[in-house]
Amino acid sequence: MRIAVLSDPNNFHTQKWAKALLSAGAEVIVMSYDAYLGTELQTLQLQPPIGRQGNYSYLDYLQGGNVLREALAVHRIDVLNPLNVTPFAVWAQRSGFHPTVACAFGADILEYPPTGVLSPADAGRVWESLDVAPRRTTRWLIAWKRRFFRKRVAAALAHADLVTGDNQFLVDSMRDWFGIATSKLQVLRWGVEPALFETAPATLAALRARFGIQPGQCVVLSPRGAKPIYQTDIILEAFELCLAQGCKNTVFIQLGAGYAVAPAIGATARKLAALYPNFQFVAEALTREELHALWQLVDVFVSAPVYDGYSAALAEGRYAGAIPVVNDIPAHQELIVHQENGWICTPFTASQLAKDLSHICTQVDVYQAIFAPRNRDWILEHSLIADNARRFLALVEQRCLVDGKAF
Repeated sequence: MRIAVLSDPNNFHTQKWAKALLSAGAEVIVMSYDAYLGTELQTLQLQPPIGRQGNYSYLDYLQGGNVLREALAVHRIDVLNPLNVTPFAVWAQRSGFHPTVACAFGADILEYPPTGVLSPADAGRVWESLDVAPRRTTRWLIAWKRRFFRKRVAAALAHADLVTGDNQFLVDSMRDWFGIATSKLQVLRWGVEPALFETAPATLAALRARFGIQPGQCVVLSPRGAKPIYQTDIILEAFELCLAQGCKNTVFIQLGAGYAVAPAIGATARKLAALYPNFQFVAEALTREELHALWQLVDVFVSAPVYDGYSAALAEGRYAGAIPVVNDIPAHQELIVHQENGWICTPFTASQLAKDLSHICTQVDVYQAIFAPRNRDWILEHSLIADNARRFLALVEQRCLVDGKAF
């Protein structure tokens, strides 16, 4: 099966998925308007019809159907697999290619509910926002984009032959908000790569030194990024409350995760790093090797986006045995039961989070003994990316192909 994955080839999620499909037996080429900076994947950089390579806009996806269709024909592609409904499944729809099997993850669906339905992301905490209190013009632009992109998302979903969502809430939203038939929808989580968690003792020692982690200290990680959508302002306020109360036996770490850092959140993080030696802020992205090694030092982690699909960070933290502390949203209700395999902080306020973290850090051994084996067993059964890549190929064979060719 020859699959064209539509996505940014330099995104680690893209690389992770493409490699999993290759390992599962597919032939894979990643197509995009971006130049690939690595060497492990077969990629094709297409010429945008309007912009220049490295300088293109959403219009290039809307007008780039012919460019993509010609590339798919030249490379004899059997299945088109856009990652994210917008912009990549929109681009696939403009090409007219079938079968298209789109993968939806969160913002590409959940920021575009129909009129009258409250969005899970309020105006200050949409994916691209870097300000929790946007100006009136910014709020107007967000509202306009919601209407504009919703139409594009609806067309892309209608065109797709199969759409996977990485949690049930996402699949239900595509059905209820866009009228997509249940027969076209499938929950398909990705997952972890256990081999990446095998780390040399010297690497762990180097990370302990880098983050100032002393023997016996509790390590609390906020891994998702320094943006309003992740409620990082609230998380940092909770960390500050804990630090001000003298939590010297706990190391708090905030990651930027490779995303843009919101100015106000970045300023708070840098202030805390200057005031407290047991607070660390890493604005730049860690390498995948560094992140997987860091998980083995983490005792507790906080994941609290205003909405979510299936979080890779949540999956990795659960696999590593760290205690998940999450907010009460549908994505977490599917995965976490309070005090059975994790901790649901509600209401998700700085004072409540600080109270919960202070309690958990004094009972780490107790909660890890309960949560860790349950979470690891669940991940091993449901959330290994190698298993889910094979499941994806089986779904495509069953629903979209006959004798390896499109219906």
